[in-house]
Amino acid sequence: MHTIRSRVFVGFLMLAAVSSHAAAQDGGNLAQEAQNPIANLISVPFQNNTNFNVGRLGNDQNILNIQPVIPFKLNENWNLVTRWILPVIYQPPLYQGDESDFGLGNFNPSFFFVTQATPKLMIGAGPTFLLPTNTDRSLGPDKWAQARRPPSSGPRVSGWSARS
Repeated sequence: MHTIRSRVFVGFLMLAAVSSHAAAQDGGNLAQEAQNPIANLISVPFQNNTNFNVGRLGNDQNILNIQPVIPFKLNENWNLVTRWILPVIYQPPLYQGDESDFGLGNFNPSFFFVTQATPKLMIGAGPTFLLPTNTDRSLGPDKWAQARRPPSSGPRVSGWSARS
């Protein structure tokens, strides 16, 4: 079952990568757009989280989130910005006799419908999903979930984006 989930994830990721394209950006605008999570810019950020003293044994847990952001131009006013979060998790033993686990957590794709409301205000909202792609029960629940995302970016202050 987990092999099928992994193959489905890889298929989605390959489809998204093949069907996307990025607009050319000048140097100054590129730096500004890189700070905006809903910009029309392909990026592949990695976020590493280390949690210390996990469980009764006080071991360290590590979660590497791979978070490709892929935009699609829908028309002159709207973009669809996709964000695909896949955690790669090292789960230490939580109690005496437990074993550590390493593998994929649950896949979390988000889809933002984005428009430029004013020259300084870009807004976006859309659904996010939780897909049960975990390779072990200790790395995530075997459940599907869906939610709406609130507006993702507000006015820029000194080159930064205000986010919820």
